[in-house]
Amino acid sequence: MKKYLILYYSKTGNCKFVAEKLSREFSCDIEMIKPGINNTGILFLLSLMNISVPVNTSASTIGKYDEIILIGPVWGGLLIAPLKSILKMCIRQTKVIHFAVTCESKESDKNGKYGYNTVLNKFKEVADKMIGATAAFSTSLITGYNEKDYSIKVKPKFTNANFGEELLKRLNIFRQSITGINSDVE
Repeated sequence: MKKYLILYYSKTGNCKFVAEKLSREFSCDIEMIKPGINNTGILFLLSLMNISVPVNTSASTIGKYDEIILIGPVWGGLLIAPLKSILKMCIRQTKVIHFAVTCESKESDKNGKYGYNTVLNKFKEVADKMIGATAAFSTSLITGYNEKDYSIKVKPKFTNANFGEELLKRLNIFRQSITGINSDVE
């Protein structure tokens, strides 16, 4: 049986929510990515400039696992610096990387400049032959979502109550793509 490590970066808690759900399903280790720079504005700027940042996860930690599951947010259509740092470490360690993103963009905007497919495609370019499964979890899919309820200051959050049928379906497809085993996550 393969040994997985789930690494996630989360500011709103949505990536943490998805990572913890997967961790329970895989019964695997999970670790929060902590960048050496904790200022969102600076991290965004470094991401725009395509610059990696130091993170708490080491290459030796990654080396202990067969495959890595990386979960992070979409910020303005960018593959953000902390995720890129982990991605580079995984490539150097020749680890298969499965990648999932959480985002606030609507499904109708998934292929736009700031949509999640932009980030997934950037990931695929960088990961090349090391790519495993990919998935996207948009907060616009939460049960009872109403765009008017949220703003820049009030972010939609995944909870067990609102992580509905479509999101669970995506989680199951992602997990099945990683393992090749069919069973449902609840």
